Amino acid sequence: MPPAELAVRTVTQRRSKSVAGIPEQWFECWHGKKFSDEGTILRALLSSSDYHPRMNSITPPLVERHCTICGGDNHQLLMRDGETAYRECLTCAAIFASPLPAQYEDVNEAAYQEALAKYTAKIDARLAINQHTLKPFERYRKTGAFLEIGCNAGATLVAAEKNGWKATGVDISRAATHWAREQHGLNAITGTVESAAFEANSFDVVYTNAVMEHVEHPLSTLQEALRILCPGGVFYAATVNWESYTRTFLGEGWSYLEPMHHVQLFTPTNVRELARRTGFNVQRIWTTGVRLADKKHGREHRAEWPPGWCKGLLSLATRFTDRGDSIKFLLRKPE
Repeated sequence: MPPAELAVRTVTQRRSKSVAGIPEQWFECWHGKKFSDEGTILRALLSSSDYHPRMNSITPPLVERHCTICGGDNHQLLMRDGETAYRECLTCAAIFASPLPAQYEDVNEAAYQEALAKYTAKIDARLAINQHTLKPFERYRKTGAFLEIGCNAGATLVAAEKNGWKATGVDISRAATHWAREQHGLNAITGTVESAAFEANSFDVVYTNAVMEHVEHPLSTLQEALRILCPGGVFYAATVNWESYTRTFLGEGWSYLEPMHHVQLFTPTNVRELARRTGFNVQRIWTTGVRLADKKHGREHRAEWPPGWCKGLLSLATRFTDRGDSIKFLLRKPE
């Protein structure tokens, strides 16, 4: 049954417990409404107060979390966002969201369904850019095996295959991995990297882009990456930097500060701690990007200071200060 038809049937007749991972109770206020095209109900839910927990009393069950790196409970509040918040562990410097929905993967699946068309459009449009982005990993090629965690609809996997890699992807989104397999014949596995149970020492590169901020258990993810990498292989991530100029100037107006979806934020300090605890060697940590204006929940946010013409200077400064809004890190498994 097409997703739109299933969604409408669930709303009007409540025959299913969930649609695209959205809990049944989130549909109650939409009971009896009509939606004619695929994705309309998801757009409506994701953009409305009926979905966003800080704006509505209909919320998924929330549970408090321990530190996602060291497991401790000694943490301080950094930023509150409705019923959830960002907290910093005072032991290991992890920055994580707590509390979170007990079934966080269901929230992710709904978001993937909504954004799938946008992701699939990037496959051809960004092919040359993605191929160029992957060029630096050639120096680590031994077996030719490449894994992307959070492969989505497969844009990076297509580029990796074009560059001659034997590419595999894993993603928790059922919709995205199904599309990658059916439309591009990609080896896209539904689930987490842990549940995929790859053989040890089987990949030269484990790659993530805009993924680690969504990962509930980063320690487990990196431990598994270390296990499945060949000796000398590398783990790469590009994710959200809490210690950025953008956060300083925009504060809660920065769209990346969304603890219900970006559940883990990074800094050079906690990246090094994560590497130490998992057995990786740090090859490089660097940051890029500055925003002095952003849009969040339909509202424009602009920094009161500095003026817009300073953006270029600040972007240059991130090369030396590690305060860009995107933090990138390359970790290597010992030989």
